Amino acid sequence: MVNLELYEKLRRVLSKGDNIVGTGEAVPLPKNKASQKLLTNMFTEEEAKLITTCFTEGGEIKNLSTLRKLMGISREELKAKLEDMFEKGKIRKTGPYYYILPYSPGGFDAYFIASRDDPDRLKKVAEAHWELCDSGLAYELSASNLGRFRIMPAMDSKTKVIELNQPMEIENQIMPYEIIQDLVKTFPEPFALLYRCPCRQVTKLIGEPCKVTDEINCMISGIGAHNAIEQGVARQVSREEFIEHLKKAEELGLVHQTTNLQSNSLFFCNCCTCCCGFLKTIKKYRNYGAITKSNFEPNIDRELCTLCETCINICPMEAIYHHWPHTDDLSDNYMRVRIEYCIGCGLCASHCPSDAISLVKVRNYEPYKSSSELLEAINRNRTH
Repeated sequence: MVNLELYEKLRRVLSKGDNIVGTGEAVPLPKNKASQKLLTNMFTEEEAKLITTCFTEGGEIKNLSTLRKLMGISREELKAKLEDMFEKGKIRKTGPYYYILPYSPGGFDAYFIASRDDPDRLKKVAEAHWELCDSGLAYELSASNLGRFRIMPAMDSKTKVIELNQPMEIENQIMPYEIIQDLVKTFPEPFALLYRCPCRQVTKLIGEPCKVTDEINCMISGIGAHNAIEQGVARQVSREEFIEHLKKAEELGLVHQTTNLQSNSLFFCNCCTCCCGFLKTIKKYRNYGAITKSNFEPNIDRELCTLCETCINICPMEAIYHHWPHTDDLSDNYMRVRIEYCIGCGLCASHCPSDAISLVKVRNYEPYKSSSELLEAINRNRTH
């Protein structure tokens, strides 16, 4: 008999706190059968008891001595349990300290990046996660009406403001946090490429693998990269290889997302709409509050455009369409961008074979300077 009271307590614990790397407070797990299925398969009763006995929310950091007093078992037995859970991505550690992550953001990622649990458990958790996304969890991503992640425009996209090559008013200048190459310069070493993308791992487990790639995954730097390398879930690369990986992602039509911070974002996700929890919910439910758009929008030069429709095929949001002509002189035969659906990823510009599309800076949104500011803003703008 499953101890449902224990798992309900676990649900509450994993629905609070934050993931200590500044991407926002926990997205609450709903009290429904999908959450129940997820937690009873992701954690054994022994693991659930350990977490609920030792922790009250995500982000709490405790040493082994403190945890041993709470559990009342030998140091050796406790350490063996903790290391097994760490190996499987169910608990985290930094040096001599251990901590848990809320299921989202953080816990989901760590579990599927590791993918070292029993295969049957992994598959059932993946199925439950997908059920959760379609049963309301997707809307929790926009509960604050402020995206904890933001879109970065493609490196190879033409940026019209830069091409002007003349003095610009300060409000129109391109800032370092708006350009990937400049942002990466602020990232601390080491750099690492994850062996698995958690979102693509989920779709693979449920029998609906990514339609775009099984090779390009998430990228991290700093302490996160150090921990991932140590855990054996990522490989270390140079800063140059890191940037080259971003270019490969763009070539495949993947969208860059990073933390909504001006510097030290520490990671990039290379996302598709078939797997990414954020892009999928935006495209399927038009839930645009889940992310922050880039400050750029595409501009199509109709004289250069050959109507090849490459931009239609590469746009992840299906925000571009061919406006077929109504007139005899074909003057209204052109490609049109539905700006309300555009996220400013710049893939249309980077893939245009005739260089007919450039990006124009249309907003002056500034990411937050620190994780604490971002967390405060998320809470301040919460709508439900």
